[in-house]
Amino acid sequence: MGDIHFKTTDLYKALKAVGFDPSVDRLVGVGDVIDRGPGVLDGLKLLGEPWFTTVAGNHEDMLINAYRKNPEARYSAHGAGWWATIDDSSKGMIIDKLASLPTVIEIQSARGLVGVVHADVPEGMQWSEFVTRIDDPQIKHVAQWSMQRVSKHNREGVPGIWRVCTGHTWIPRPLRLGNFLALDCSSGGEGPLVLYCVQDDTIYMEGRPVSLSSAEVVTEQLQQLEHTLADLKTMTHANKLIETQGLSVEADALVKQINSGWLNLREDISEPQRLINALHGLSLTPADRKAAKLEQICASFPDTQIKQLLQRLFG
Repeated sequence: MGDIHFKTTDLYKALKAVGFDPSVDRLVGVGDVIDRGPGVLDGLKLLGEPWFTTVAGNHEDMLINAYRKNPEARYSAHGAGWWATIDDSSKGMIIDKLASLPTVIEIQSARGLVGVVHADVPEGMQWSEFVTRIDDPQIKHVAQWSMQRVSKHNREGVPGIWRVCTGHTWIPRPLRLGNFLALDCSSGGEGPLVLYCVQDDTIYMEGRPVSLSSAEVVTEQLQQLEHTLADLKTMTHANKLIETQGLSVEADALVKQINSGWLNLREDISEPQRLINALHGLSLTPADRKAAKLEQICASFPDTQIKQLLQRLFG
């Protein structure tokens, strides 16, 4: 689940929409359960539910640090005004609970290992090394604070793991960057909470599945843009200035999303083409050099299903 930020009403609506059963299902948060939203008491109660667990986000980290520096300080930064409403006798217990949250959670699925971390993993770092070094202050800072991968649309993914689920960086719709999933479409504001189901590798927004296919996303956005531009043309001819301005902003946002989606789609297209080129090269390689060539090709697809497929077919 993306950043909850005390939006507990939206949370329970989202869970109901996908048929979540707390007796058998489990919900894992990407951090930032606290701050900004209205459901303070339900949000704190959520931290004690047996079917819920979460990593610590930067908002939990900020509150913990502020309290430990000065327990009597009136902390209210970044949507933490709720903290002043908590009885002093309860604050220490809440801090202890937040401080007990892990920075990283791993989920073993039938398809492979799924990692949960609030913000990011250092670029190029193997997941196993990241987990081993998570207590390193610099590594932990990236894990809870970095926006670099999402802001730069780095599509290389995280080596050594099947999926990595994150939040922290606000985006208008869920984003896939290689095996890296960015799920914060709310940040405690008006956007929907995003849910990712590990079993079927599907993202849900407001109870509806959102395809991870870049082609389907771009096609849907192009259709939305077409309708928006048609409405914009109508409003312009009618000299309706306010409506025209609103539609212009909407069209501009769609264009940016389409551009981002196209970058992902181009990556999806280039990877199969790279495999085809490699297999063509293998077919032209003399028999006594095929084993070495195959090893070279497998090395160029590390920690991927492509490598596993090549090993099964030719190994």
